[in-house]
Amino acid sequence: MDYPPRRCQRKGRHRYVPLNAALTIVGAGDDDKAVQAALQEAYECGKLRGRQLMEVRKIIERRQTLGRSMARATRRKLVDVSTSSLVRTYQREVERQKIIVKKAEFAQQRLLFVVSALRQFFTDENFINLLRAEGLDTLPEYLADHVWSGRSSA
Repeated sequence: MDYPPRRCQRKGRHRYVPLNAALTIVGAGDDDKAVQAALQEAYECGKLRGRQLMEVRKIIERRQTLGRSMARATRRKLVDVSTSSLVRTYQREVERQKIIVKKAEFAQQRLLFVVSALRQFFTDENFINLLRAEGLDTLPEYLADHVWSGRSSA
């Protein structure tokens, strides 16, 4: 008899996280740095690759926003919405969006730094020759547009 988990696993419909990688990540607790270190270790050891890594990151993000009981929360019956629960949900969403804005601003600052550094490096002919010698004479299109254009903001 072919059990459903094996059948799904064989067809690639269901993804599994190796148990030792899952235990390492869970053992990190709620500390973001420890969770990131555990993810990095699992990646470097080859326990998590590609799609598995992305799935684990999504699960961790969901767990951070919804809490540890997210698996049980989906099975509960819908509860009547009260004003206080609506306000709490709204405040959580506002906080989540504030975090997203902060992350976007941080990424924008990093991009500006990289663009300005590359502009400075590309003024040095020796640096350009070194890149050509190493076969690194192309940039991603988006980055090249910002570096070679006269724009001061990315």
